[in-house]
Amino acid sequence: MKSNDWLRQSSDGSLSAYNKAFDECYHSLKDGALSETLYKHIYPSLAHLEYVFKSLPTTINVLDICFGLGYNSFTLLAMLCKKGYEGTLRIYSPEQDEAIFYALLDFDYPPFFAPYKVYMEEILLFFANAPVCTINVYRITINKMICEFYIYKGDALEMLNILPQESFDIIYQDAFSPKKNPALWSEAYFSLLVSLLRSQGIVTTYSQSRSIVQNALRAGLKVYNYESGIVRGGSLMSKDTLNFTRLKARLA
Repeated sequence: MKSNDWLRQSSDGSLSAYNKAFDECYHSLKDGALSETLYKHIYPSLAHLEYVFKSLPTTINVLDICFGLGYNSFTLLAMLCKKGYEGTLRIYSPEQDEAIFYALLDFDYPPFFAPYKVYMEEILLFFANAPVCTINVYRITINKMICEFYIYKGDALEMLNILPQESFDIIYQDAFSPKKNPALWSEAYFSLLVSLLRSQGIVTTYSQSRSIVQNALRAGLKVYNYESGIVRGGSLMSKDTLNFTRLKARLA
């Protein structure tokens, strides 16, 4: 059980936390934990799918790197529920910190998640008791949406190397910073993401670093600066050209 000294208040009122192993917070406290999640990851990724497919596809496969406090995965689940989505959502996510799932059972998520709290607790409790170094699967139906979580408690690269190729519509590239976790920002790593991403899929990330952009470009991705106007800018990446407002193509 983690003590409360790992918790950090962010600017929008939502809680984030500090990870001692990586000496870094899970979110930008300046942007706000929930705001960063929504504006850098959830909103642009869903807008992209709705643009490409004219509506949300009947199956959405997502790779969330990494699970962390669960904001990306749970916010996506909540947003799709709010939209009345009636398809199948599959979320794949590695998480190195085996103890995080128990700790999150006592985490004070913002009111945004209140209608889904019971489902989130079921999911967290299941993975808290799941074995390590294997892909554990939990299925749940919320209204008419089927949601499947595939969690790997272990090294992210181990999981990524056993996932099916060209399977993911969305990849949330939300690992700890390149300085703290360089293995999940290298050219070889982005090449691995390219192999997992569908032709019309999208990668979202908070980083606009020149070196990271170069790694992604060399791996074969098209890279764009994305500015929501609400939080600090991030990047959107894809194998194909993206059609978005507030985009600026990066060549280096």
